Amino acid sequence: MWKLATASVSAIDKTSDSARIQLFPAGWFGSPKGGQRWYMDAALAQSLIDEAARRKNDYQFDYEHQSLNAPRATGPVPASGWFKSLSWVEGQGLFADVKWTERAASLIQADEYRYVSPTFRYDEKGNVRELVNAALTNMPVLDGMRQVAASLMFFDNGEHPMNENLRLALCAIMGLDNKADENAILAATEALQNGALKTADCSSVPALIEAHNAQLQQKDQSIQEGQSKIAALSQQQSGAPDPAKYVPVAVLDEVRNELAALSSQVQGDRVETLLTAALSDGRVLKGADEDTMRELGQKDYALMEKMIGSRRPIRALSQMQTSGMSLDAKDKQAPQLDAQQIALCSMFGNTPEDLFGGDE
Repeated sequence: MWKLATASVSAIDKTSDSARIQLFPAGWFGSPKGGQRWYMDAALAQSLIDEAARRKNDYQFDYEHQSLNAPRATGPVPASGWFKSLSWVEGQGLFADVKWTERAASLIQADEYRYVSPTFRYDEKGNVRELVNAALTNMPVLDGMRQVAASLMFFDNGEHPMNENLRLALCAIMGLDNKADENAILAATEALQNGALKTADCSSVPALIEAHNAQLQQKDQSIQEGQSKIAALSQQQSGAPDPAKYVPVAVLDEVRNELAALSSQVQGDRVETLLTAALSDGRVLKGADEDTMRELGQKDYALMEKMIGSRRPIRALSQMQTSGMSLDAKDKQAPQLDAQQIALCSMFGNTPEDLFGGDE
């Protein structure tokens, strides 16, 4: 029979109304004064993660575990936050992505609440078996737990947030919403690697673009050869047709139709290729601007190319500023990239200086 327990295990970051909160530490935990101790590892955490994924309702954060006394309460028992997404960080513990209520966020900001405390069931060996809910509290069971970051920015193995400007740049390159998280970017990158890059036998986006341009050149050459054949047929002298020198009108019309279709396809490919390049460097913005340029390119590709060419490219990072700080790389040294970020740079044919706005 499982028993019910609560334990305050982590401090709260006051900087955001969205937080990644440590619900349980890894390994054995309990009060430094002794008594009952509990245990959490990756296997036990995965069971809780799976259960959260199966649930339709979110888990609740309340105040001081008031929900446990809700049946006997004479007034409201309000929530302080909600969560459903759980994740395990090896060596650190089980984390939850929490959305605080407006009231709870203000209390945390005012330093009126500092700690969180999960309510859970455990077996006779102390293994955590079921998560019930969690609460804001100022009566922590554990002493000395490290404070966890509250922002839902990228996390590098649970500790260091990825540079926000790099995240936005990767979202722009992959065509994702600027709120996309690390998992979405990694999923899009994997899809690109296993899809277009693999099909074209290319190792990077620049190589893929080069291969696509080569295909366009081949199609252009086919069109020119077809046009030459039509011109030669048009110059034939009138008179009794020589079957050895002339072709039926139906055959000529068929060639013309095929050339027209091929020309339209090449025109569309040229428009999309130019739009892809312009979107990636900021000369064209997604949405209405992109649609307008695509419509113009279908009608007058030369005018579209001229208009885009007159626009100044915007570096993916230099156009994004946070906290009112300038991202002029002339005054800053580009941050060091880890192995994962260097791999992404290589994949898109960029250098760290390109991503962080090196000297022009």
